[in-house]
Amino acid sequence: MREKLIVVIIIGLLMILTNLQSQNSLEKAKELMENNENEQAVQILEELVKEDSENLQYNRMIGISYFKLSQNPEVGMLKSMKYFKKYKKFLNKVIEMDPTDIECFDIMAHSYFYPPKIAGGNKKKAREYLAQIIELAPKTGLKIEIEFLEFEHEYKQAIEKCEEYITLYPDDYEIYHQLGMIYQQKEDFQKAFEAFETVIAEDSTAFNSLYQIGRTAIFSGENLERGKECLKRYLQNDPEEDSPSLDAAHWRLGMIYEKQGKIDLAKAEYEEAIKLDPKDKNYKKALKKLK
Repeated sequence: MREKLIVVIIIGLLMILTNLQSQNSLEKAKELMENNENEQAVQILEELVKEDSENLQYNRMIGISYFKLSQNPEVGMLKSMKYFKKYKKFLNKVIEMDPTDIECFDIMAHSYFYPPKIAGGNKKKAREYLAQIIELAPKTGLKIEIEFLEFEHEYKQAIEKCEEYITLYPDDYEIYHQLGMIYQQKEDFQKAFEAFETVIAEDSTAFNSLYQIGRTAIFSGENLERGKECLKRYLQNDPEEDSPSLDAAHWRLGMIYEKQGKIDLAKAEYEEAIKLDPKDKNYKKALKKLK
């Protein structure tokens, strides 16, 4: 009896020790993911998934880590496709275990929509995931639907969906930025200006819309002074990761000065753009044209 009790205690202690080790590994993986060190994170998470393949958190974390690795432009197409296969497996398992996980549906919808078929793209599957998002979160789903329609140059439908969105969610002024981008691509520049200005009227620090007013001024050749003013304001901010860079803003501002015949000012902006990004050929080409 005593020997059996000792065995039970030992087994219990081993289970506690294993749980502590798993918890420590999990915390380390979280830290690595927060620091965008996803290669190291997946090494730890692969071991955790081996220990407990049905653990929702493990599958979700490793799926997200592989997804982030696939988004690195330096990995190349072949490696990106390899990561795609891995995160597709894990995130689909998460969706099976938790069919309300909107972020995973979102990742899968975008992952199938944008790549070409040769790289694993599948528009039909993308729209199947989108249908689930619309059911779970109609507002998010409608925004993604507009994004997909815009990408496919289905501008009429995209504008109709924007109008539907505005009717349903009139307090969300961000949609006007997306509407402005659609009008800009349609070369309906007056409506593009109006859409971007609607955003600025609601939020004077909507820097992406400020940038696009400048860009629309260049494309249309109209409202150049307003475009100049907006780009100067944009240059006073620290752009977020997905926003146009400051060098791009200097380049665009140079274009406006060039259109206004202010060649010295245009040159100065192009030179500033080159200082910030010496590798960009567009900036060098613009400056060379003026010499």
